[in-house]
Amino acid sequence: MDEYCNPKNKKEITRESIIGLGENSFKKNYYSELQTKLLDLERINSRTRALIATIPDILLISNGKGQITPLNPSLKTTAFVLLEIMRNQILMSDLKQVIELVMHTRVLSDYYFSMPFQESLHYFEVRVQISSFDEVLIMIRDMTERVIMEKKLRDLVDKDTLTHINNRRFFEAELAKINNWNIKNLTILLLDIDGLKFVNDTLGHLMGDQVIVSASQVISSCFQSMGIVSRVGGDEFAVIVKNQLPENIEAALEKMNEHLKCLNELPDATFKISLSYGYSYHAVGLVSTDFLFQEADNNMYQNKLLKESSTRNNLVKTLMKALEAKDYVTEGHTNRMGTLATLIAQALRLPQNVMDRIQLLTKFHDIGKVGIPDSILKKPGSLTPDEWKVMKTHCAIGERIANESSELSEISHLILKHQEKWDGSGYPLGLAGEDIPIECRVLAIVDSYDAMTNDRPYRAALAPEIAINEIISCAESQFDPGMVKIFCKVIEQHLRPQ
Repeated sequence: MDEYCNPKNKKEITRESIIGLGENSFKKNYYSELQTKLLDLERINSRTRALIATIPDILLISNGKGQITPLNPSLKTTAFVLLEIMRNQILMSDLKQVIELVMHTRVLSDYYFSMPFQESLHYFEVRVQISSFDEVLIMIRDMTERVIMEKKLRDLVDKDTLTHINNRRFFEAELAKINNWNIKNLTILLLDIDGLKFVNDTLGHLMGDQVIVSASQVISSCFQSMGIVSRVGGDEFAVIVKNQLPENIEAALEKMNEHLKCLNELPDATFKISLSYGYSYHAVGLVSTDFLFQEADNNMYQNKLLKESSTRNNLVKTLMKALEAKDYVTEGHTNRMGTLATLIAQALRLPQNVMDRIQLLTKFHDIGKVGIPDSILKKPGSLTPDEWKVMKTHCAIGERIANESSELSEISHLILKHQEKWDGSGYPLGLAGEDIPIECRVLAIVDSYDAMTNDRPYRAALAPEIAINEIISCAESQFDPGMVKIFCKVIEQHLRPQ
């Protein structure tokens, strides 16, 4: 006991003596245990460094005095991003405020910011946590891919895939938000594309989709700044407008009609787009969005009834003009057929109403070809079996177009049957003999003769004599044999020099 109190025997306090190394060790019996602890600490330290190196996020550390230093500076993939963040004084100022808040509350805090980088906008999430040694750890994660993906998912839920404007689900959700609110100057506007079913039936749904997209662009350009534009049905659109008086709505509708007029007057416009519309205005007080929507729908339907007939007729007229521009059938072709068909009809002593139908049929029998792709319609070579299937649909398309027009509805069944043959090998119904309307039998001969004696994309014109012989050879198969005889007499007189 005395020797431990003797100052002469007092051991020097060194690192080695404390941890159990050398003769002057305080606790030589703890040497092996301390060595094991040191190895464990080294192992933990190595793991920590490896873990930090594998973290893709930017790690910073702050001592709470405004000094912020990188914790994983060797991370090459984020070095440029870190440099841009450290250079941004506004971001660093905001970050220091978050650090001060965490040091005060000692609670984990989140912070979000966006920053342009490499010609695109990047989104970042920042998490700030304080340690038991009052060091503040800052983790910055690039959330750009996640934000973009979330936006795409929201668009899938809330956006119409064809027009990329809001869909009906989004529209109804917005209406539900304001239902029974005490609100001023609220308007619901409904719009409907006139004749879209007609376009789909005649020109196909791809062309119908183009009409929908064009209509949505016009509507959005006029009303996007005023409210929420949505596609609420196949051919219907709706707009929720807040804080606008009715006169402003009327002015926007007038602007929309001007846009449609300009669009319809473009040289490549296949048809004229027409929109029916109606709106309901709520001035003040509690609003019932269901009532407002129903009133707007009633007004829109009334507007549609007033213009439906004229719109359909305009569409048919526009399609007839499109046929002249699209098909090899020219005005000269229809005029020549009309002249020859009249001569045959007179020789057959047909009544005037039948002759009138023949005249209309010579002009409009191929109107269904507006729904046939140019790649098939103007193909210089032979059509494949699949292409022939498409080509044969022009009869049914033409019938549907004619049925929509008061001027052509009387010959719609003739347009359907104008490709039938005397022996029953024609299409689309396979009619034979006198089951084929006489108007179609006359048309078959004059159409074939004029087609053979004039240039076509796939061959040069034939001499009249060759064409006549070809028609004679096809009597009893393609053509009515009795009518072929009459045709031969008529064409001989027609070709005879005056």
